[in-house]
Amino acid sequence: MIHDGSADDYQRLHAIIHTMEAEFDCHVRVILGNHDRRAAFYEGYLPADPGPYYASRMRIGNNDFYFLDSKVSGYEAGWLAPQQLQWLGKHLRQAPTKRAFLFLHHPLDGPTMTNMHYAILQNTPALLSVLRGHNLGGVFSGHVHFVSSYLIGDNILNVVAGSAAYAIDCHDPHHHYVHEGSSYQIITIDRGQVGVTTRQLLHGKAVIDELTIPDTKFVGRAPQGYE
Repeated sequence: MIHDGSADDYQRLHAIIHTMEAEFDCHVRVILGNHDRRAAFYEGYLPADPGPYYASRMRIGNNDFYFLDSKVSGYEAGWLAPQQLQWLGKHLRQAPTKRAFLFLHHPLDGPTMTNMHYAILQNTPALLSVLRGHNLGGVFSGHVHFVSSYLIGDNILNVVAGSAAYAIDCHDPHHHYVHEGSSYQIITIDRGQVGVTTRQLLHGKAVIDELTIPDTKFVGRAPQGYE
């Protein structure tokens, strides 16, 4: 939401979102990304401290939307804490007839994420174990600055959005090329069926930066509390 923001920044963001909700008569939900500061977000955006992670559920008709917190302070990669996985599993079991859609910042591991293992959700198998056997409509994420989609687990749809800030070409494992770029996605849900459209606002061809990646492997050790 905000790059290294203060509590005042998140307070102003909350006011903007409140205005959007009123103007467009819509629901707005937010999730933490790796550039956010959790303490500042908790202080400036929330009416009360939710605890060690920020997750929520929203129900519309026969659909349950889960907004998960994969941010871990000090890491680019993401994890879902055991307590959050237990919370998710409990709600999924309590609503077996509902179609569940998950949103989190870090993509799950999949065929197009090989060069990004160091940056994506590190405990993907643990999440897939919780999701097994439930009525999943899809998992939606971002973080890696390129658009992708793939099926994993029990043929669960995973859709990764691009970025509003810039685009990254990660086809070379150790040299990721940054371009000017901006895009967003529209997710359409109709009677449980899902479609995703990417709207490209800007796509520059020139390389404006290069990221050197020494090691694309998963992070070796999980942070304390995420084992």
